[in-house]
Amino acid sequence: MFTWKFYFYELLLPGLGAMPPARADAIVRSAGWASTYLRPGRRARLKAAMDRVDTLLKRDGGKSGWRALAESAARFTARDYPLDGATDAEALARFDVAGFDAVQEALAKGRGAILVGSHLGAHVAGMHWLFRRGLPIRALVQRPKHVSRELDRRFDAASATYPQAEFFLKRDLAPAAAVERMMQARAALRDGHALYLNGDIVWDGSNTRTCRLLGREHEFLAVWAELACLTRAPVFFAFCRHLDAGRFAIEFRPLDPATPSRPERLLAAYLAEVESQVAVDPSEAVAYLTWPCYTDAPEAAVAHASPPRVEPPAAARTRRAKDAVTA
Repeated sequence: MFTWKFYFYELLLPGLGAMPPARADAIVRSAGWASTYLRPGRRARLKAAMDRVDTLLKRDGGKSGWRALAESAARFTARDYPLDGATDAEALARFDVAGFDAVQEALAKGRGAILVGSHLGAHVAGMHWLFRRGLPIRALVQRPKHVSRELDRRFDAASATYPQAEFFLKRDLAPAAAVERMMQARAALRDGHALYLNGDIVWDGSNTRTCRLLGREHEFLAVWAELACLTRAPVFFAFCRHLDAGRFAIEFRPLDPATPSRPERLLAAYLAEVESQVAVDPSEAVAYLTWPCYTDAPEAAVAHASPPRVEPPAAARTRRAKDAVTA
């Protein structure tokens, strides 16, 4: 029996690249809105998610918030499929770009750069732009599924140095392989490459920090912050959003150089920026509002009154030990 993924990824999305961008985007958004009629309880869950984030960020979201989230969820799920079939020039022309000059200046100095992405908005389309733009870039992430043929092709492209296939992460990666990935990442930075990582990965294991995001505490993977402290490479936060008519906006925001060079401080600065981005348009925060890895964590705050809290590893271990004793 076929699931909705078969109809969505194998039948609907492959044809979008041949359509005018505005029409393709309208079809995807309509699919998101229609899903609330086909999936019992979905509208109520989306409304509850938007009500919570509006209260948390002290926003007046209005009555149509759930519909905006439903449409964004479909766009989010479509990933970068709408860019398939377009030439490089056509695909790049669909992005409004801000802050990229600073990234280019950093790379021109030969120090490399760390680009910290997220699961906000059109994050896969943002990665698509980075690879299409021709940057010397490698992505230290889990290989994303259900992406365009074009992005898959670029992931698999042969390279004399630092093949992308050797940078992908896995949750069950053997310790020796994990060390090899980190050494490759350091070498790529030293050779002037840009390194892309997601900073909002909820993770079980080492190299994590206990962090608060949108009123809930999680263990976040802090590899990017540790690499930044170790290599002193410049750091940029990268965000990509959906715009009307099938367009996108990608923005690069440099890490404040005054931020103390400690992983927990870098992570706190990143999470504060993520929350600021969510406040602009919560409907773009599909992952944070609907994915169980984010929504199943216990509430840590009722209202957004201070920057995200980050515990250093020792404090986090002590707190978890106390929780285990009192449980």
